[in-house]
Amino acid sequence: MAEELLHKKIADSFNIFEPPKEIPNYITDNLSHDLRPYQEEALSHLIYTQELENSNMSFNHLLFHMATGSGKTLVLAGTMLYLFKQHNHQNFIFFVNTDAIIRKTFDNLTNLSSSKYLFTKDGITIDGEKINIQIVEVFPSLPDKNTIYLKLTTIQKLHVDLTEPRENSLTFDSLEEDKVILLADEAHHINALTKRDKRKLNTKEAEEKTWENTVSKLLALNPENRLLEFTATIDLTKDTLFDKYRDKIVYQYDLKHFMNDGYSKNVMLLRADEDDDNKMFHAILLSQYRKYIAHDNNVSIKPVILFKSNKIATSVKANEILLNMIQSLTLDKLTDTIEHGYALYQHNQGIWGKMFHYYKTKDMNHVLQDLKWDFTDATTINANSKEFLSEDNALMLNSLEEPNNPIRTIFAVAKLNEGWDVLNLFDIVRVSEGASTTKTTTDSEAQLIGRGARYFPFEHQGEQSYKRRFDAIGSDMKAIESLHYHTINKNSYINNLNKSLEAANIQVKEDSYERLEAKIKPSFRKHPIFKDGKIYINKLVETTPDDFDTLEKYNAYDSYDISFQPAIEQQFGRNVKSKVNFDTHLLSWKIDSIYKQKAIQRNTFFRFENFKNYVPSLSSMKDFLNSPDFLGKATLNISAPISMNLEDLTPKERLKMVDQFFEYLEKKIRLNYSKERGTPVFEGVAFSELINNYYVEMNKVNANVSDMTEVKQPRSMRHFDWFIYDKAIVNNLEDSFIDFINDYIEELKKKYDDVYLIRNERKIKIVEIDGVRGFMPDFLLYLRDENYTYQVFLEPKGDHLRLTDKWKEDFLTSLLERNDIEVLSENDDVRLLGLKFYSDTSQYKNEFREDFENYTVK
Repeated sequence: MAEELLHKKIADSFNIFEPPKEIPNYITDNLSHDLRPYQEEALSHLIYTQELENSNMSFNHLLFHMATGSGKTLVLAGTMLYLFKQHNHQNFIFFVNTDAIIRKTFDNLTNLSSSKYLFTKDGITIDGEKINIQIVEVFPSLPDKNTIYLKLTTIQKLHVDLTEPRENSLTFDSLEEDKVILLADEAHHINALTKRDKRKLNTKEAEEKTWENTVSKLLALNPENRLLEFTATIDLTKDTLFDKYRDKIVYQYDLKHFMNDGYSKNVMLLRADEDDDNKMFHAILLSQYRKYIAHDNNVSIKPVILFKSNKIATSVKANEILLNMIQSLTLDKLTDTIEHGYALYQHNQGIWGKMFHYYKTKDMNHVLQDLKWDFTDATTINANSKEFLSEDNALMLNSLEEPNNPIRTIFAVAKLNEGWDVLNLFDIVRVSEGASTTKTTTDSEAQLIGRGARYFPFEHQGEQSYKRRFDAIGSDMKAIESLHYHTINKNSYINNLNKSLEAANIQVKEDSYERLEAKIKPSFRKHPIFKDGKIYINKLVETTPDDFDTLEKYNAYDSYDISFQPAIEQQFGRNVKSKVNFDTHLLSWKIDSIYKQKAIQRNTFFRFENFKNYVPSLSSMKDFLNSPDFLGKATLNISAPISMNLEDLTPKERLKMVDQFFEYLEKKIRLNYSKERGTPVFEGVAFSELINNYYVEMNKVNANVSDMTEVKQPRSMRHFDWFIYDKAIVNNLEDSFIDFINDYIEELKKKYDDVYLIRNERKIKIVEIDGVRGFMPDFLLYLRDENYTYQVFLEPKGDHLRLTDKWKEDFLTSLLERNDIEVLSENDDVRLLGLKFYSDTSQYKNEFREDFENYTVK
């Protein structure tokens, strides 16, 4: 038991002795995003420790070990709210290893206009009181009760401030009377002393003013102080680190777990025996293929490629070669490349086969024009150049997902690591002239792959997801749920890369698939149900322009809150920046027409040829800008320094704010427009039209790298006459569901003449009534007695999806309750039923069992 991590002890306690701690509403109500299940677990574990009587002694130093991309900073934001409200903490010191993360965190925690702001746009409200977050250098002696004071600093600067006291800086003496929360991001950097073998330390070294000792001393100043560390990188195989953190890791959710749960892109290795020029050109074609596939499915994504080199000279040369290659590309050269690739890969089921097959259907003139437009000097950043150090380039690199960011390609050696958050990176290309194949090199590459694996949450068919959706089906949309690492095909290198990926818990697949096919049993094909029966789905009607004739019908508004961003002073040649804190007031600016016109010109979404597809009620862009139902009264509510008036805003500052307003409008309009909505009228479609053989593409997993436990597996169903396919290709939960149905088959057969369970492999779709969200229930249970035919919609659902998919369960159960459901059949003998979600969890399984027995067995 002594060797167990704290995380495991808490989880066991929740499973055996008590339920998990609930997350207070003042946390969930004030965060900008819904908490994912594992984030709720992390906060629940923290709350558990802080409610114990011995928390000051045993739980004043805790660590969250969570995967890159898992949203550690959202957990950090929830932690701040909890400690402020529940334990009256107002003083927080956030420290990291680099200035880049400081800038990002400043936006995440304070910039209401940032797309990555972690709190609600309306501001934090607790018990009816507005709570402010104020950035400070030192904590006030008389704090405002409704203010969280936050100092953002690097660990280096914090160490200097505390050990070499100066005016207007924190000192150990000044902090003795205050209780402080220390928030350490990328916390592995403060373990320099622990990582060393203590036997090799002499007395002088042990007494050095290390960062780690400084933080430990700060924590010890007050028994109510807390040190909360957040990291994705901690090597618990080292005895010294394990001993230090065994009783401090309050929550663990490593990268392997994160990827298995589907919250990341699939990481695919693409080995190639080809020169760098061809490798780079093929990567460009693949990136463009992703863009086309996304566009074909009404998904807005701008894929980015990273070309990774080992030397700056190699990177600069590769940059030049690629741009010259695209600039000089001819139609004949492009056509020859596509023809050659198609001949080589036409029978391949991996990404190259799909890509070259797709390009065979495209107009090569159009493809050529797109390549020359999308891949230019203006759409490329070389992160190795001196110019890269500019504020504009740094901002561009950290806002790659934004619609107005033009960058498609990045060339780099080693500058992109911690603090670099990018979701739309889909290709990493190893430009390998003279590159090392050592374990040190592949360790670095594995870290980069881990960062690139972050999932891009896109909307598809009216649903936005933060998890992969296309793993088990033959869909081209897999291309925008995958990160491809283009590398050399050299055994020594691949072996080292596999070891590095395994050590980093990164789940990697080879780009190779096998196809599992489920066939309808011949006996069922002869059955009258298959020949003459029908499946009932609800009728869709087109939305009309009247459904979208005001901005509010897109859940958007013509009044937009925004904060004025003050200038940041920085002395030339120094990294230290001076941020000015100021009192604010509200400025109301009815946006001038010239700024609205300029913002439209700068955002391609608002080009009328595209825009009219989303706002069918308008006949011109002029109507959009001037109509009182849209932007005729558009107003920005600007939080600005109290000394500033509207007249003080420069044209450039005004335009920047209007650009942000239009980005908000684009997102709302894209998200809420649909061409069809569901009705309560269900009509029959021939059984054989919707139900046929189906196949699932399964990746051939590299067993040395990955341990896939939640993939779909084939289960023979030949001896179960009530299942219409020869096999079920299902995951663990769906397999459990089939067992549940099997337990009731004998009772069902006593009551009904026909009993058949039908796997719905993305064929049968129903759409919420008077709404636009649709889904495809996993199973249909077909029951027929002498009076009626019953079509029962059934959906196994993992507990982590119950909340986000609650609307689906509500829709299914409403089929039993609504009076307006109309089934268009030849007679009145068809009944439609929808049951609660099936779950493996006892409580929810019992609720499903009760539903199932009441509406089918009894």
